[in-house]
Parts: sequence; structure tokens; C-alpha cells
Amino acid sequence: MSEFVTVAALANCRPGELLGVKIGKARVLLANVDGVIYAVDERCSHEDAPLSKGCLHGHVVKCSLHGGRFDVVTGAALEEPATVALKTYTVRVVGEEIQVLL
Repeated sequence: MSEFVTVAALANCRPGELLGVKIGKARVLLANVDGVIYAVDERCSHEDAPLSKGCLHGHVVKCSLHGGRFDVVTGAALEEPATVALKTYTVRVVGEEIQVLL
């Protein structure tokens, strides 16, 4: 059964910021795009680098290792060397808590 899990406080992921969180065995990247929180796999699909160490430009995260780019809204790989999309997660904000559907 799927359920929402609180993963972070909203104050820890301000507009334009990234935040990596661990949920059980899953590593999830939270991205705040103009006040809307999105969640995707935190590890780059190219070389398993942590995307939380990358940078966010609009809705695109750039991997700090080899420069692959991903759309945090859709998970799509936008620039090589990344070619495999990231898994996306449903997110909701309840009060000041960020919750992800598992």
C-alpha cells in the first residue's frame, strides 16, 4: 500500500534549492522550483553521482560529475552523457512538511 512519508521541512528546501533525502533504501532529490516541490531519484542515471551536489536552473538539474541534465518535473534526461530518465515521485506539502508518496 502506498503512503505519503514526511521527508523534510519546507524551510530546508527554499526556491531554487536542491535537497537530497534518504527514505528507507531510496535516495530522493527534492527540488524547489518557484515554490513548487518536485522529487526524482537523487542519483544520476549515468554514473550514479549525487544530483544534490549539482545545480538547479529553473526546472533543470545539472549533475556535477559529467554535466548531464535532467528535468525535475518529468525526470527526462535532457543532455548527454545522461540518457536514462530519473524516476519521479508524487509530492505534497502539508503545513511546513514536504511529503513524498512511496
